[in-house]
Amino acid sequence: MAEYEVRHETIYDYTEPVFVSEHLAHLVPREMPRQRWISHEVLINPIPTVYQKRIDMFGNQMLAFSIEQNHQHFSTLAKGRVIVQSLSEFTEEGPSWESVAERMKSPQTQDDFAALPYLFASPFAIFDPSIKHYAQESFPSGRSLLEAVINLMNRIFRDFRYAPCTTRVGTSVAEILRERRGVCQDFAHLMVISLRGLGLPCRYVSGYLLTHPAPGTEKKIGADATHAWASVYIPPWGWVDVDPTNNMLVSDEHITLAWGRDFGDVSPLKGVIIGGGSHRVCVSVDVNPVFNS
Repeated sequence: MAEYEVRHETIYDYTEPVFVSEHLAHLVPREMPRQRWISHEVLINPIPTVYQKRIDMFGNQMLAFSIEQNHQHFSTLAKGRVIVQSLSEFTEEGPSWESVAERMKSPQTQDDFAALPYLFASPFAIFDPSIKHYAQESFPSGRSLLEAVINLMNRIFRDFRYAPCTTRVGTSVAEILRERRGVCQDFAHLMVISLRGLGLPCRYVSGYLLTHPAPGTEKKIGADATHAWASVYIPPWGWVDVDPTNNMLVSDEHITLAWGRDFGDVSPLKGVIIGGGSHRVCVSVDVNPVFNS
């Protein structure tokens, strides 16, 4: 178990006035069994003219707001304190991957039905034969689903290079597979569509990750980042989160913000504006452990 203070700030500076802006934000974190938020708030500048809290179709908390005054500076600051637990240890192999794929053809429980939306392709996770071919090496007949998922995660970590600024939000998973490089969002999408292509429910998770500075150096303020990983449905355990970027099961250093079919469902901040000219954006994230005496 660990406790953290989280601070996530996004700043836009525009060369020309923005007359009206409309925004959707996934900045309010989920409450879930393995994490408990002690406090959390989102501050928006300028103060929105219209502001609503909603629950989206995936159960995430979402903010919808508009700013109807001229502005050349816009910022959001999400901050709070959270307690996080690691995943439970798995003491058995669990079901084979084929049995789970077969089960999802005829859902048996409420949890099975809830997993159905994560079986299909989505705008940022499109089926491609090359992806299924890559994934199948990890899924020989009879292998447990958990073992197969861990094997696939190991291969993604080994076969792909973490390379910031080499991909964009709309880069296809097939292109990621071909170029063998990307960032956490790309590797999460690859994991998601690999599993869905085999008939296995998998969702995209956004959140934060505690980062560790190099030995002998201090942690830089604002140097953390939003993170992404995948979560696979393994009955009867439920959802098991895996981080292919770091080749690990999700730990108490992972803080969940939201989940959906892909990045498009859980983008921290998106919107449309009238005016603004060109702009400069700056995003800073800090995840700092709290050491209670």
